[in-house]
Amino acid sequence: MRTLWMLPLTLLAMPALSFDKASVAQSGALSGVTSVYVAPAALALPEPSSRFDRRGDQPRAVTDSDAQAKAEELTAALRRGFDKNFSLADAPGPGVLVVEPTLLRLESSRPTMADYQRESGLSFESVYAGGAAVRVTLSRDGNNVGQIEDRYTGNFGDGTPRIGIWQDTDRAFSMWARQLPAFVEQPGTARR
Repeated sequence: MRTLWMLPLTLLAMPALSFDKASVAQSGALSGVTSVYVAPAALALPEPSSRFDRRGDQPRAVTDSDAQAKAEELTAALRRGFDKNFSLADAPGPGVLVVEPTLLRLESSRPTMADYQRESGLSFESVYAGGAAVRVTLSRDGNNVGQIEDRYTGNFGDGTPRIGIWQDTDRAFSMWARQLPAFVEQPGTARR
């Protein structure tokens, strides 16, 4: 019983972690933001290596349909995140903060169709530490007011079973959907 009681205190005592890179053009550039437009996520994925890389050092192939679907899911997650404390705008406009996400990397937690096409003998039971990388540009009234870059990679030590193909990627999207609104409210306070 004592261990269970200590768990909430342990979680509260975890240090705040920030984005890999975050910059704001000038102090106060994000103050007074009440309305946010989340642009559709763009894709800037690296070219995969010419052969399957078992170590995971090189980017694996991602089909166009998977990439587009994940871009749409990131956009939807960010909209849900910002919708909690901001009004969502349908388009950029005066005073509206424009959030422009770009997916830089997608890494599945289980083999994808692109993986099977590259290596037909691959087991469906294979598990990877998946994740994603993103760059988010923030602009207001046509002026760039900030840029954020972050990469999340799953950790086999977290005890989470990797059941879904994009489980770690989805975790990254959920994390960014919490962090980005917090960063806009008070730059530098985003937590993992």
